[in-house]
Amino acid sequence: MKSLKLVWKFVKGIFSPRKSVYNLSFVYEPDDHTWYIDIPWPGDRYNLAMVAGSYKLLSFLDEKKTNRVNLKVIISKKALEKPGYVELFKTSSELTHGAYYDVHRLEGFERDIWICPVTLTVLGCYPNYIYFKKQS
Repeated sequence: MKSLKLVWKFVKGIFSPRKSVYNLSFVYEPDDHTWYIDIPWPGDRYNLAMVAGSYKLLSFLDEKKTNRVNLKVIISKKALEKPGYVELFKTSSELTHGAYYDVHRLEGFERDIWICPVTLTVLGCYPNYIYFKKQS
């Protein structure tokens, strides 16, 4: 039953209409030293873990060490002029293997990140561009 719920979550995410703006929250769990996206999830929690650079990005954004980062996210197929937003530019992706992004417009953060296939359930795709800014 758990497997069917997971499959449904991915299918629903991929085929649902895209939003123009997403409000996403991420939580740091000190007990296991891991960042997680904060969404309802029928599967194992480790599927929601931020790894391969994403955790470093979230730690960088959590300047006040509150163990929570809230982001306003905009996705796009083409580059946009979004003053005040950090830009992620997709460099490669595979449906079941996630996507790699270069981080632009974030002074002091110098690395690329990988986002996992859970992105498909949240955003419905691996967009060419992801823009985000911190929310309070």
